[in-house]
Amino acid sequence: VIGMGRFGTFWAEFLSQDFTVAGFSSSGKNPGFPPLRTLEEVCAMQTVFLCVPIRAMPAMLARIAPLVGPETLVADTCSVKTLPVRWMREILRPETKILATHPMFGPESAKFGLQGLPVVLHGERLPDTELEFWKSYFRRRTLTVITLTPEEHDREAAKTQALTHMVGRTLSRMGVQDSPIGTLWYRKLVSICRQVDKDSPELFSDMQHLNPFAAAVRKQFADVWLATSAELERDIPPACLDPDGIHG
Repeated sequence: VIGMGRFGTFWAEFLSQDFTVAGFSSSGKNPGFPPLRTLEEVCAMQTVFLCVPIRAMPAMLARIAPLVGPETLVADTCSVKTLPVRWMREILRPETKILATHPMFGPESAKFGLQGLPVVLHGERLPDTELEFWKSYFRRRTLTVITLTPEEHDREAAKTQALTHMVGRTLSRMGVQDSPIGTLWYRKLVSICRQVDKDSPELFSDMQHLNPFAAAVRKQFADVWLATSAELERDIPPACLDPDGIHG
């Protein structure tokens, strides 16, 4: 596993239940587990999972490209897929096998159990037998395996992830907090705020800017918000216009 941030250390622990795992940290950060190795040693292993920030992918791919062996599988774990898959195809050697993955969960959501949580997979230059191996493995770990092209993934993620984080971060900046009269749905909104606040501003920015479909979804949301607000302004009840119509 390359990248020892919150997700990288979580992913190493997840995989260690079934595989021998080693890690590489470009920052020198040592989380205690997995045991750290040099970049050369990690790239010589059978499978390399990249758990670096999305924006750091091109530079890291350039570093590992000459180091990975002909039988090594390189897998990413990015929250967007179109650009990372393109980078892996362009930067890694033509014979390098590629597996694009997006575990739709992290250390926080996994605290409540893994069963049924989705993981998205897409093979590039990858034999069907190896893709099936990983599908079967994740299913054995009780995950729901979804196969999507990078474009299909990003179109969906622009709504399910980028928009969710945009709404959560906006509400957090508004100061949305627990309330003694909060409804169930209000408490769910507060929960979204707390979850997205745990992610770095870097991840939020990359999720928005490096998903080619996120900007259009944000614009659609803003347009519908303005249209709904305008509709509300046109539908003001008469009692609200009469200063004597409402009494505190």
